Parts: sequence; C-alpha cells; structure tokens
Amino acid sequence: MRPSTTDLTSVLTGSFSRRLWADVFQGSERQAQDVPLTEWQVDYDLSAQVKASGSATVVHQSVAGESWTPDGMDGVLSPFKSRLLLTVEVYTDDGFSEKIVLGWFRITGIPSADDSYVDTPQGRVVTASTVKLEFRSLDENVRRRGFRSPEQIPDTSSVYTELRRITGMPVVSSLPDKVIPKALVYETNEGGRLKGVQDLFTLLGGVGVVDSSGAWTVVPNTFGSSVGQLPLGALGTVTDVGYSVDTDPVINVVVGTAEGPDRKPLFYPAIATGWLDPAGLYGENTAYYDSQTATTQAQLATETEAYLKSQIGGLTYEIPVQCIFNPLYEMGDVLDVTGYSKPITGRANKLSLSDSALMNVTLEVQRTF
Repeated sequence: MRPSTTDLTSVLTGSFSRRLWADVFQGSERQAQDVPLTEWQVDYDLSAQVKASGSATVVHQSVAGESWTPDGMDGVLSPFKSRLLLTVEVYTDDGFSEKIVLGWFRITGIPSADDSYVDTPQGRVVTASTVKLEFRSLDENVRRRGFRSPEQIPDTSSVYTELRRITGMPVVSSLPDKVIPKALVYETNEGGRLKGVQDLFTLLGGVGVVDSSGAWTVVPNTFGSSVGQLPLGALGTVTDVGYSVDTDPVINVVVGTAEGPDRKPLFYPAIATGWLDPAGLYGENTAYYDSQTATTQAQLATETEAYLKSQIGGLTYEIPVQCIFNPLYEMGDVLDVTGYSKPITGRANKLSLSDSALMNVTLEVQRTF
C-alpha cells in the first residue's frame, strides 16, 4: 500500500477529482516536469510477465515552436530512451490536493503523434503536439535483456544478492533469504532473464514486482492481514461466483523426496489432519514434492510440511470488483470489500486505474468448504 496522509484517506471516501502527471527522464536527466496526461489507463496484473502497463495522451502546447513528436532517438518522449515517473493528484473543490507516486515506467511505443501548425510571417511553426504513449513497468527492461549464453550462478548463498546481480536494480529484502539450488541454470531464450528473476522470487515464497520507487520486492504467496477497504459506492459492483469446487487439487498427503549428503534418497510423508485426514471420508489424495535444498531428514520434513500447508491454504478463486477510485492500493494488498451483501476479503491480483471515478480490482479470495 502506498503511503499517504490521513487527510487523503478521508478525502478518498467522499467527492474528489483526479488527474495524472508525468515527469519525463532520459537517463538521470529530467527532460520535462509535471506533464499532464489525458485519456490515461494503468493496468496491474500479478500473473502477467511484465506486471504493469498503460497508455496515455500528451498534448503539449508549444512555447517557441518546438515539436514533441519523437523522431527516432530525438525528442522528449522518444520511446528509445525516455522513462516516466507517474503521479496521481487527488484534489477537491475546497482546495485540498495531494499527489501519490504510482511509479516508474518505460515508454515502449508511440501509436500516433501529430503536430498542429500556424502560418506566421516568419514561416510555419508548431503550435501543439498530440502524442499517444504506451508504457510498461521497469521489469520490461529485465524482460528485454536476455542471457547471451547459458549461465550458472556464481554465488548460490543468497537469493537477494543474485537478484541484485542479474537485474542491476535495487531489491527490497522483505522475506527471509534462501540458498539457491546449484542445479538452477539461466536459459538463453526470450524472457529468460525475467524468468530467472521470478524463479528466484519463487524460492523466497512469492512473486517479484517492481514497486513505486523502482525497486524489486516480493508479494508473498501467503495472504497477510487486510490493509484497507474497497468501498463500492453508488455505482460499484461485485461479480461474484456461484459455488463450485474441483476436489482434484485438494491434496491431503505430500511425499517429500530429497538426496542426502551420501547421495542416498530421503523420503518424508506430510499428512493433513482434521477434516482432511486421509483416514476420514474424503480419503487420500497424494502429491509429491522434490526438494532441491534439503540434505537432512529434518530439513525435508520442514519443507514438506510447509508445502502441504501451502497447498491446503492456497485453494482460491477470483472475484472482479468495480469500486471507488483509490491510488493507494498495490498488487498483493489484502483488502476488504465494503457495501456488499456478504463479507469479502482477498488479495488484489489485478488493478486498473484510469481517469474514471471507478476502478477495477480482481481479488483472489481463499476458498472455504
């Protein structure tokens, strides 16, 4: 959840307006500040390869006849070298205003650009430029930068150290560090570096995303406590689903396997208790877990029990929600829906912000039986 003042939290429950601004950077040099964006939309998706993308229109009023239509590497908005720092401003008629940083994005395309002209005694000059932008979050840089040959990890002692090495970006250490399996090798294919990054975040127990400051952070697989509410408002909706369940993924026994230091195989069965006890009416549904890190029976037992717990607690379904615009929430935030006929709490896997008064959120809700 992005930080804010208590005044903004209060304003977001009432009547307010919103607009999007961009600072444009090329390298470390800021080329333009507080550029207004119109017809904008920013979409976040925890399941996507690149987690955030969007589009917007820039209408630049020329000061001295300059054009903002890019020309290859030239131009303030050149997609070959420009980045955007996007900020949402929330404001009210009584003078309240506060800005929330959405984050850094790379301009990836210019679908169209047009200049308006006027004829003067000195010749024809540009009066305005209208440029449509497409942009993606900074994990796009990692996706594009592939490995040039198969690569083994030089230091397997720390996931966070390796993440910083292969991304060249800051990484927030929010979960306990892990040792990397020596068998992990980076692949030479399209998106191979980004896949390697997500494989490392999987070892930490989550999904990697780039946060608002431009640093990599992890969204844990396990749900945390709720950090906020999604008020539906007068026009909000919840697209709920009827009851349905497939018992095939409901696992109650996991057999863990590993290899000891003497290369002898290790086995450990993790068995569910309670209503999922395999001795009960449900019966037994067995899965297998192959550990790449355990070398002792105790380590294998810990990992296999944790895997079984994650399988039982990981049965979820998705609910699309349309609710009041709120720029504070991020992918992975656990949120409560208010104003609906029954309690709903889930993790925000998808968010779509735009210049509309409403936003769309897809919540991943844990299944109950």
